[in-house]
Amino acid sequence: MTANATSSRRSLLRVAVAGASSFAGLLLVATLGLVMAVTGASLGCPSGESNASAGGHDGPIPTRAARRQIPPSRLTLYRAAGARFRIDWTFVASIGAQECDHGSCAGDNGYGCSGPMQIATRRGSPCSPGSEPTEWDRFGFDGDHDGRLDVNDPADAIYTAARVLLDKGAPHTGGTYAQYREAACRYYGACGDGVAAYADEVMRRAVLYGFHGTGSPATNDTEGAAPVPDRSAPTRCGSDQESAGGGDLGQRIVKVARSQLGTGERPAGSNCTKYGPCEEWCALFTAWVWQRAGSSLPGSPSQWAYTGSLYVYAKEHGNRVRSPREKPAPGDAVLYGSGPGPGASAHVGIVERVLPDGRIATIDGNSSDTVRRIPPFDPARAEEAGLPGPIYGYARPPAAAKKTGAAHA
Repeated sequence: MTANATSSRRSLLRVAVAGASSFAGLLLVATLGLVMAVTGASLGCPSGESNASAGGHDGPIPTRAARRQIPPSRLTLYRAAGARFRIDWTFVASIGAQECDHGSCAGDNGYGCSGPMQIATRRGSPCSPGSEPTEWDRFGFDGDHDGRLDVNDPADAIYTAARVLLDKGAPHTGGTYAQYREAACRYYGACGDGVAAYADEVMRRAVLYGFHGTGSPATNDTEGAAPVPDRSAPTRCGSDQESAGGGDLGQRIVKVARSQLGTGERPAGSNCTKYGPCEEWCALFTAWVWQRAGSSLPGSPSQWAYTGSLYVYAKEHGNRVRSPREKPAPGDAVLYGSGPGPGASAHVGIVERVLPDGRIATIDGNSSDTVRRIPPFDPARAEEAGLPGPIYGYARPPAAAKKTGAAHA
């Protein structure tokens, strides 16, 4: 055999080996791709630092501020939960700071929320009114795979909160600033109130941690976000601190009312709701909310079906009524018509906010057959705003019962 022939055979052998190697490589890639498609896994970088830039779902690289403020073990959990559920970890982490300063916050906070992320765990509480499954019942997730669910375990709480936030409308990683802000509003029950500008504080801190979705303000990684509140400051599910406006009871009433927004009749047009018997139910709703928030209003909501009865009770028990010319407070019942007497009282809602210019916003049951928010309006011009009559007064809810159990009656 000639030297040229030998050389040619060696060349052909190298090509064959290279071809087989390439085929094996392609087969391996194809197999991995199939596995990832089935399992939802991704080919991430070992450190997790650069997967976002490669098109993965680990989200932003932590900023210096994030590393300064967040304990390393907690930062790992936030990022892992973000990757697992494809939600921006900086947003989840900022919620964790807002709720518990990246701490433990073990146990029920008194209003039915528990753990580091203050997740609703107790049915029939201000955090989870009614008998429906709580957030923990619906979304509880074993984040550390130890075979048990514990809302006080940081891994379980953070992974569960990520799922709750997605249910509240948080977009997947890559969503806009506005979309995440709206999810923060829904997590809290409002974008803010007289105590905290909750959504804005969460988003400023998320940007500080590295969030850069469309619409985000610029940051130079300074400590410019709103300070993390101390443990006694109001979180999404209340606190022992007296709040602005209607006090602690008033704020709890507002939170319970907000949790019911969108609840309607079943079937539609039947006047049948969970708040009481199948009849006009604006007063049933108000009584139900007052009681779930911890008011000492006695009996069942059904005995308060007539709107004027709430006004009469408040007047007879501590003269807790105000004239239409006085300034109400969050949690107060606002009553429409010509007075509390039979046939005169037309409707009742719950004061949600009192604006600096005197306008009020309310949450009303049986408004177009649903629980609906009424935008701010001038109380002196209620009829012009589309309400069913002028305001004849406000009723302050009876003081909270002394025993905590009243809050989950």
